[in-house]
Amino acid sequence: MLFNIRPLKSTEEVRGEIRNIVKRQKKGSEDDLSAFQGEIEELLSLLEFKPEWKKLPVVARAARIDGADTPGKVAPYSQDIVLPNTKHDLGLVTKMLNYIREQKQLPAVKQPLFVQPDEISLARKEGKIISQVSVVLQKGAIMYVGFVFGRNYVILQN
Repeated sequence: MLFNIRPLKSTEEVRGEIRNIVKRQKKGSEDDLSAFQGEIEELLSLLEFKPEWKKLPVVARAARIDGADTPGKVAPYSQDIVLPNTKHDLGLVTKMLNYIREQKQLPAVKQPLFVQPDEISLARKEGKIISQVSVVLQKGAIMYVGFVFGRNYVILQN
């Protein structure tokens, strides 16, 4: 619930809140991301706070891509998707993101919260997605944060 949550106001506050969500996961559980701390820090360095994050529901996504034209060189990718101004749960966010994909003539996917290879192609970038982070914000508060490492993903609720 979003009762009495102070909206985040800076890039460092967003990164700190994500770090706290990750730290709250029980060691040894399926959601334990302690083995990916370095990768998480690299992903967090790609997130930059934007003023609309305080006013609107947003899905902020960032990925590290191994470039097809320059193998071994990691290229950053980031994208913010502003959602309609309504209260969201993860199911509604998924439906909205798939709707946006369909408007771009892309097929619906099981987990549209994360950047898909066809979206990378549309952004005129090529390469394999190494890792990524997605953050669902509701008027400045983090609702969910998700990570992808290889073929595995986890979505954590705040």
